[in-house]
Amino acid sequence: MIVQHDERQYYRVEVAARLVGLSPIRVRRYVATGLVRPAVEDPSGPLLGEAELARLRKIRRLREDLGLNDPAIEIVLSLLDEVATLRKELERYLSSQR
Repeated sequence: MIVQHDERQYYRVEVAARLVGLSPIRVRRYVATGLVRPAVEDPSGPLLGEAELARLRKIRRLREDLGLNDPAIEIVLSLLDEVATLRKELERYLSSQR
């Protein structure tokens, strides 16, 4: 089921799992462990947006293409998140120096 909220589309776990090529059980596990944070918490369950779908696709690639297990995926995602944060901070700093 697709849900409209704030002019954006959000997906229930089952739909998101199908869109990214993972099982609903695995997607629920990633949500439960915090690897993926729902965009919206709905009374009927978590709703995932495009950013969460992209993260799930990245997880799938790390697992299938690189053969990483869940603990390794957690470390890689943490490092990638940190790099993204540092890049944003650097961009802000550089734009403030102009």
